[in-house]
Amino acid sequence: MPGLLEKLRILGEAAKYDLCASTASPRAHTPGSIGRAVATGVCHSFLPDGRCISLLKVLMTNKCIHDCAYCINSSKNKKQFKQKYTSFEPEELAKLTIAFYLRNYIEGLFLSSGVEKSAECQAEIIHEALRILRFKYKFDGYIHAKILPSIDLDKLKRIAELADRVSINVELPNKSRFSEICSTKDYNNDIIKVTKWLPDLKRKGFLPAGYTTQYVIGAAEETDKEILESVFNFYSDSWDFKRQYYSTCLPLDEKQKTFPREFFKREHRLYQIDWLRRIYKYTPKELMTVVNEKGYIPLREDPKVVLARRDQENFPIDVNSANYNKLMRIPGIGSLSARRIVSLQRKGVQISKAEQLKSIGVVLKRALPFLIFGGNKQLTLDQFKSENRGSL
Repeated sequence: MPGLLEKLRILGEAAKYDLCASTASPRAHTPGSIGRAVATGVCHSFLPDGRCISLLKVLMTNKCIHDCAYCINSSKNKKQFKQKYTSFEPEELAKLTIAFYLRNYIEGLFLSSGVEKSAECQAEIIHEALRILRFKYKFDGYIHAKILPSIDLDKLKRIAELADRVSINVELPNKSRFSEICSTKDYNNDIIKVTKWLPDLKRKGFLPAGYTTQYVIGAAEETDKEILESVFNFYSDSWDFKRQYYSTCLPLDEKQKTFPREFFKREHRLYQIDWLRRIYKYTPKELMTVVNEKGYIPLREDPKVVLARRDQENFPIDVNSANYNKLMRIPGIGSLSARRIVSLQRKGVQISKAEQLKSIGVVLKRALPFLIFGGNKQLTLDQFKSENRGSL
């Protein structure tokens, strides 16, 4: 039986494929308890761009009865890949988490798991670990728990009572694609059915930091169009997902240690489209126009540039008169630089030189073809293409 640190090594390594980030969690702090989920979503520490840091991210177990083709821990891949299999006991996991927190190694916990015997049994084990952490060790810090497919509503609710955020991985965008990579789980009954309970739990006061999901890109023959249809549906008001994540399906052969940059371009473009939907408020209809006739996002050019170039009715834009929403449509201008420009407008400051824009964070080589200031268009699209030929 592996020791505690060996378990941590094995189960921490096994958790690397689960993606997470955290946002604000208004969990009430109990006097006399340890830790506090502050406005960044994770205790005490965050990066300047708002990303949460230092979560202890582990699996409860890497043993699994499911046969997902892309997963090195699945029953299908056990014989081919000689993995070391182990599990935490609930007390072990809770004790390890609080010890790391007290040493200031972490600010919170991200807990996922394989399914050793059944989803119901594994959900009980996860709940017990969280219960010990919350009540025995008085931990009020941030907890993100993975929800296992096919668990019942009662077990989901019990975990939701203890977690700040949960996630359930849909992995593929629809039932047809999911069936290509897994025969032991049913997409509609095991995943979508459980996912449908999440909005109601949120409305009832559970899950203060919301819920997320994740797609494995390239695990089946899915197209970007299929993925985006699922993504936009989950971002609708009826589902109200906070975030969705995309993870490139990597070859399981450990001999392949490095991958060419192009290997991850598709994932990167999906994140860009996701960002344009959530932060820049482009409509699904607008974003779907980026997808080509084969159902994929072209890899060679930023989707925001593609959309701006096509919108000849509204571009170029006068930076000195455009409102915040219009500024956000300009490539090279993000929310921070758009707010700074609006602030200058309110103060009566006229932008007449490119250097002024550069000083407030605008990426000039992307923005200039779409801007007017000082009464002049700054750069033609032909010049832009020439200067950025071959770039992404």
